[in-house]
Amino acid sequence: MRRALFAAVAILAPVTLFAGVFEATLTLPVRPRFALSEGTHVAIAPFVIVVAAEDRTDRASKVDVQMEFSRYLKKKLDKETKLEIFDASSEKLPTSDTKELAANRDFWKSVAARSGADYVLSGSIDFDVEDKAGYKTEEYTSPVDGRTYYRQVLVESTGFVFDIVFVVFDGDTGEKVAEENFRDFKQFDGRNYDELMGLFENLRSMEKQILSMFISQETTSTRYLFD
Repeated sequence: MRRALFAAVAILAPVTLFAGVFEATLTLPVRPRFALSEGTHVAIAPFVIVVAAEDRTDRASKVDVQMEFSRYLKKKLDKETKLEIFDASSEKLPTSDTKELAANRDFWKSVAARSGADYVLSGSIDFDVEDKAGYKTEEYTSPVDGRTYYRQVLVESTGFVFDIVFVVFDGDTGEKVAEENFRDFKQFDGRNYDELMGLFENLRSMEKQILSMFISQETTSTRYLFD
């Protein structure tokens, strides 16, 4: 038994010690979550703003999230897709309750009919600004005696949270046919970082995810090949 085991180790050892391992980075296509054919008409309706500006106590109230996001989304979809994009942001939502809204088929059919769209895009948006301040302990070396001491330092930062739910409705039936949720958090040193810049930092970070709903994207993946 010992001789058999030793022989097996002797055979495997050269493979383990001298085998070559090659790392390869592959670019792979990712299919869109909701594929639409070229020329499909899509209307961008208003989104439900989870906390309205008049109800806010943070600096997010200074940003017209509805207008900024609708303008950004139309521009991106016009540029990056072959869909026909229509602006239906002037439509008035019958309710701010997202469940009731999703179930209101007649409303979505009417939006599609007025805009001539095959599908209507809507959803909900939550944008928050979080100014923070606190103390942290850091080391410093005294220029007087060269010794290391510890001191409390005030640290201020601004955080931006953008949480969006995309919902696509069929223009003929008013039924919900797709739904996706994307969320992003960005933090910057210093308080009172510009809230509009923070909003667009969030959007830039989520851009590929947003576009991946409608068009194919690419992702990279690492593979290991054994020689």
